[in-house]
Amino acid sequence: MVVRIVGLFWKGFTVMYNTYDTPTYPELGNIYPGDYYEALPYDEFIDKNQKLPEGKKVFDIRDFGARPEKNLLNTEAFLKAAAACEKEGGGVILVAGGSYCMGTVYIPSHTTLFIAADSEIKASRNVDLLLAKEKEQIDDRKGESSEGAFVRVKNAEDVTITGGGRINGSGEWYVYEPRELPALVPFETSRLPRRDQAKEINTIPGTLRYYYRQRIRYSEDKYGEGKPNLNRPAALVWVQDSKNVTLDNIILYDSMSWTLHIECCENIIVKNMVIDDNRHVANSDGVDINASDNVLVDHCFISCADDGIVIKNPIRTGRAMTHVHVKRCTVVTVMNAFKIGTETANDISDILVENCTFCMPDIYPGSVSGISLESCDGTNLSDVIIRNITMDKIICPLYICLNKRNRYNEPYTDKVGENRYWGGSIKNIHIENINADNAEVPAILTGYETTRKDGSVVRRPLENITVNSYHVIYRDNKEIIEIPETFDEFLEDYPESNAHGDVDAYGIWARHIDNLVLEDINVVPRSCNTRKAICLYDVNNKN
Repeated sequence: MVVRIVGLFWKGFTVMYNTYDTPTYPELGNIYPGDYYEALPYDEFIDKNQKLPEGKKVFDIRDFGARPEKNLLNTEAFLKAAAACEKEGGGVILVAGGSYCMGTVYIPSHTTLFIAADSEIKASRNVDLLLAKEKEQIDDRKGESSEGAFVRVKNAEDVTITGGGRINGSGEWYVYEPRELPALVPFETSRLPRRDQAKEINTIPGTLRYYYRQRIRYSEDKYGEGKPNLNRPAALVWVQDSKNVTLDNIILYDSMSWTLHIECCENIIVKNMVIDDNRHVANSDGVDINASDNVLVDHCFISCADDGIVIKNPIRTGRAMTHVHVKRCTVVTVMNAFKIGTETANDISDILVENCTFCMPDIYPGSVSGISLESCDGTNLSDVIIRNITMDKIICPLYICLNKRNRYNEPYTDKVGENRYWGGSIKNIHIENINADNAEVPAILTGYETTRKDGSVVRRPLENITVNSYHVIYRDNKEIIEIPETFDEFLEDYPESNAHGDVDAYGIWARHIDNLVLEDINVVPRSCNTRKAICLYDVNNKN
């Protein structure tokens, strides 16, 4: 068979494609019971009878040569349709009539990508077709080559992705097989690795952390087995440096890494969307919101392998972010359902999360956390309200951590606040009306204390934290608890609720906080519990 290789330019991008889709890693791609959440209620979120928008010119990719044949690449046809749409000043790119395999595609301004309910665009399994580099290969903000994605919206405005169909990432084709298959029955005992096992924290058999990591499919050689690292795209859909973008009534399926990446954008609406990922493909977050303002995520069902809805602001963005609203969402993930962090260098403020359900219905162990708020690289995180959240089989319902991981290697300084060396801050956090069943570890809320080189104390507390109407019931299984004599300050570690080891409270463990308000707290422990409900260390209240 002769394979034709062609180069196509799109507004500064060079896209390579061939005629037939050939997997880069043909031995991969297997699916096992438990990888997908089979009871996902599509009909509650997706309208399969959506009509084409009226009054806009339609550019059907079939008119540009696309054919829904298995493994036939349709990149050229799609990009021709997009170019024609842009030349006309906008319109509708129509995908209908089946499944169309292709490499990276781009959506121009003033365009609606309409994928009909019976149809999909499917990412090639050839990684070279999804790692297209810009002509200007150096990203000014980061100083690194740009990373590929399947669907790109960049430097665009007035873009809509809709129709009731799906964008399929072929995710299993870019990660190694798991060491163990998904667990379909619960584990008898809950146990955390000890802090003195930090260097081996992912490899301690019998711990909650070990259980879920053994089932994750990585693209890296995580276990030192001499395997080469696999190349894979950075995102399924990447919306970057754009404004007035809407994703509405669309399915994102089987992402190869981050599913929806929103970066340095303004006025973004994500609603009536389903994310249905393989829940064991590493790094397949649901919705990642980076350095973007005025973002609404409403009425979405997200089933994924990594953080469900996550807000980050890495150093490369060089800007603060504000006004993110998440509501009426259901999140099923093995990691954190809602999270702020971990890449946190620039400021984040005015976040509202409400009326959501976080759960893990069918595989074990449960989700790592329900709510995680983290600042570890210098971000000042403030004015966060999270309310009316229902959880089930979430291991840790609430986790708030300030530390000085210092990912960006800021130099030491004696003066706190002179640079990001001493971290940022977390303040004005209001958590209200949380109802969680089948929890397994306590909530942890912690700032830190350490010393300068001259021995003087540096105290970095959480500030103005309120937890009101917090009701939790533990899963009544067995537990192994190993409480240390002293509790590590957790200064430079990757913040994660299951990395702290055991503490001497089963309900809420709080440390280094100024003005903590706890009201209407009710946590029901396991029958075998021997710990206190609440322990407070270095908590200074104004009242």
